[in-house]
Amino acid sequence: MRNYEITNILREGNVEETKSAVKELLSKYNFTIQGEEDWGSKRLWHPVGQDEQGHFILTKCSGSPAEVAKIEHEFKLNANILKTLVIRANG
Repeated sequence: MRNYEITNILREGNVEETKSAVKELLSKYNFTIQGEEDWGSKRLWHPVGQDEQGHFILTKCSGSPAEVAKIEHEFKLNANILKTLVIRANG
């Protein structure tokens, strides 16, 4: 089990639904959520498609390194997630 920090930029409008979808996806792949920070809505530096605003969340979790690629792929399939960054945290 390794520690990860996952930053997601969510599409405005369906924020609560998308947050719960992210949590469900992480639990599906046996990731343990240690904390979540809601950074709120911010203007994007570069528009993503038609979206100029995004809702930022940071999720701290731990899980298997083999499952990270699967999680990133499923994040890309969700239309309400504009961008995702997964980094390995120290520890």
